[in-house]
Amino acid sequence: MKGIFIAVEGIDGAGKGYIMMKLQEYITGRSKKYDHVLLTREPTNSNIGQKMREILAKEDDPKSGARKCLDLYVSDRKQHLENHILPALEKGYVVLCDRYKYSTMAFQAAQGIPLEELIEIQKDFLVPHLTLILDLPARQAIARIKYRDWQGGKEKFEDPTFMETVRQNYLLIANKLPDPITIIDAGQDKQETFKQVKQAIEKKGILPY
Repeated sequence: MKGIFIAVEGIDGAGKGYIMMKLQEYITGRSKKYDHVLLTREPTNSNIGQKMREILAKEDDPKSGARKCLDLYVSDRKQHLENHILPALEKGYVVLCDRYKYSTMAFQAAQGIPLEELIEIQKDFLVPHLTLILDLPARQAIARIKYRDWQGGKEKFEDPTFMETVRQNYLLIANKLPDPITIIDAGQDKQETFKQVKQAIEKKGILPY
């Protein structure tokens, strides 16, 4: 593939949206070679992705529907790769993805599905050149979510105990898998967090001038 694939992971409230925006600015500013950047996310806006969002909005128990969630996430990811990510990479784009297969591992493991099973199911999915896990304690994430979404409703995964389990799963995955994963301390101010992100990318050397 000609392009570069970077995934941004973390629990809700970790600041993925800001990091995605700043990453796009940073990458396009490095060189004309990186003018083409695809920002994408999972779940996608496909019919499967929309179904996932409906489930998240309607259900209250964060551990309900684990197998249903898993099947939908995996199906959505297959379509996402085939229809968007792989074609963009073949054209030489830098692809920035807000959540990827590591989210499924972390969240569905917290729902009770064995992590080894989740890894096995997704072993053939493309491995990003770099995955950035924005690490943040659940209590801090909840405070950010309440400030950000003070007029909005609560999604089923926005439970402090569940979110902390997801966070710990992310840290476990980073240590368990051989994939290029970097943990970023997202508990500082967002400018400092992005400074760490830039350092991680430069250390990996995946975006040469």
